[in-house]
Amino acid sequence: MQPAVVAAIVSAIVGPLIFFLLKRWDDKKRRNFEIRYEEYKHYLKALEQIASSSHADFERFMSETYASCMNEILTSEGQSSDPLIRLNQEVNNLTADVRKPFTQATQELHGLRLVCSKKLLQKVNEYVNVQRELIDSSCSVLGNLDQMDINNPSVSLSGEMEEKGERTQVLFEEIVQQMRKELGIK
Repeated sequence: MQPAVVAAIVSAIVGPLIFFLLKRWDDKKRRNFEIRYEEYKHYLKALEQIASSSHADFERFMSETYASCMNEILTSEGQSSDPLIRLNQEVNNLTADVRKPFTQATQELHGLRLVCSKKLLQKVNEYVNVQRELIDSSCSVLGNLDQMDINNPSVSLSGEMEEKGERTQVLFEEIVQQMRKELGIK
């Protein structure tokens, strides 16, 4: 055989083989990106749920339920213990309502722990721990309802709680940036 024929045969075999391998590699890379993207999107929703559910429930309780119960207590002037019983039930309900979505959302994060980098895992763990501390602090504030100003319940929030709230916002942005980095998005 002549060298030109051999070169043509080799080119006819090697060219499509290289193209096939490159396409397969690119498809695999794209599939992995899409899977990881969907997973990260799901986990970001879980992180947002951790932060938003407890905050909204707590604020609604303080502005509506607590004020209503205190008004009932003051208008009954000690004639009935029903408003106190209602307030106690509402506090218990709120505590359960705040902890339930937090627990569910943190359970959803278990899958993330399997696929993320060590750096991202550290940030997610810190975020969850700070949120847990915020929930615990919120529940302890509920334990001190007798010291609360019903006209301005946000005064009872400590500076430490506000700092933790700000820290969670920073951590959330750092988590998003780390996820983008791991996805190869600049």
